[in-house]
Amino acid sequence: MTAKKVLGKAAGLMILMGALLTTACKTHDGQPYATQSDNKWSRNACGAFSLVYYLAETGQIPGAKVESTAKEIYSKIKFDPAAGFGEYSDPLKIAREAAKYASSVRFCMNVSNPQTDGEQLMELLVAGLGADASKFTDITDIPSALGKNEYVIEIVVPRSNVNLSSPMLNPLHYVLTYWKGNTLYTLDPGRGKEEPRQNFIDGTTTKWSFCNSGIFIQK
Repeated sequence: MTAKKVLGKAAGLMILMGALLTTACKTHDGQPYATQSDNKWSRNACGAFSLVYYLAETGQIPGAKVESTAKEIYSKIKFDPAAGFGEYSDPLKIAREAAKYASSVRFCMNVSNPQTDGEQLMELLVAGLGADASKFTDITDIPSALGKNEYVIEIVVPRSNVNLSSPMLNPLHYVLTYWKGNTLYTLDPGRGKEEPRQNFIDGTTTKWSFCNSGIFIQK
């Protein structure tokens, strides 16, 4: 294995270590849903929770089954141990699993013209995964690409800045984003309830860096 490939794998391992959020909500038939908890199996399961939130929001499971369903799905979408990426969610596996519950699934990112630091970080991620551009639908950004009848398991950096000089120091996090009327809402597995996506951009709730990448799902 070349040094370049080893570096790519190491970068993929480190940046997939998503933000570990410790708040837990009680499980209800609706929001707020169960969330990730620190020091439990769900610690690294934001990808599974985001997919299960889609199932709950589309009425495919009751809200009371969010946590148990997330645990089941998490076991299916973790990286293979031999891949060397640890106990985290593989975005390509998330896409395959989502296809069981949807009429259409596509992995989208700004392939042709990445501009932001988050978009450039995604280039490093997919290189570390060994995936080529043919696996992705090319988009400019999430708001213009997401249909009103679609959901996206969006990939974000849960920080205000992206460190491209040391890409291994950037955590990634999965969240569920969708339209309600003309407003984009996001369900964060650290909170279990929806808030306008703008809140995460302007820092009203927190401050995230958006990567304009994710798994688009149509029921």
